[in-house]
Amino acid sequence: MKIFLLEDDETLGFGIKTYLVNNGYDVVISKSLKEAKENFNYDFNLIILDVNLPDGTGFDFLKIFNIESTPIIFLTVNDSEEDIVKGLNISDGYMTKPFKLSILKAKIESILRRVNGIEEKLNYKSLILDKKNYRCLLDGEDINLTLKEYEVLKLLLENKGNTLSRDKILEIVWDIDGDFIEDNTLSVTVKRLREKLRDYNYIVETVRGIGYRFVRD
Repeated sequence: MKIFLLEDDETLGFGIKTYLVNNGYDVVISKSLKEAKENFNYDFNLIILDVNLPDGTGFDFLKIFNIESTPIIFLTVNDSEEDIVKGLNISDGYMTKPFKLSILKAKIESILRRVNGIEEKLNYKSLILDKKNYRCLLDGEDINLTLKEYEVLKLLLENKGNTLSRDKILEIVWDIDGDFIEDNTLSVTVKRLREKLRDYNYIVETVRGIGYRFVRD
């Protein structure tokens, strides 16, 4: 997957590029609209734009290149309601600096899955996770998970057999919304999730001292 990054902060740009490259992405970076005119083409799968640039804005970039179908994420230090609404109306995501790179990665993955229509359903035996409609079916019955219960189960199922630390789960499922997190939030969520899974409660395994994992085959 190819990502175009327009970011004038060299330190932040280097950090984003390094992190994404280490996670399997091909990243091309520019620090200004002038550089973007030299480096950008229409072969990228996703575009990340800094709003404030030395010679214009990320919004100007969209006017110059007339982007229509490529997904876009805006980055900015400006958290004004007007700018956020404007950014969301013409993009697929809006992140206010500072942010965690793992959260940016999670947002990128979510957008690319939606755009490419990848893995709309996950399943384990008679358990089906409908990612398009945010539903979880067990033996054909909707077990009515809360959003956080659903997100935890989806994350574990997507990483089937791999242990995820408590911090990683909290970071992805809760911090992405900027929610306040109490120490026992994850434990309570997993307890309620297991209750709803009934005879399938064993699929969410506790890895003592580390976190949780979806049961190994």
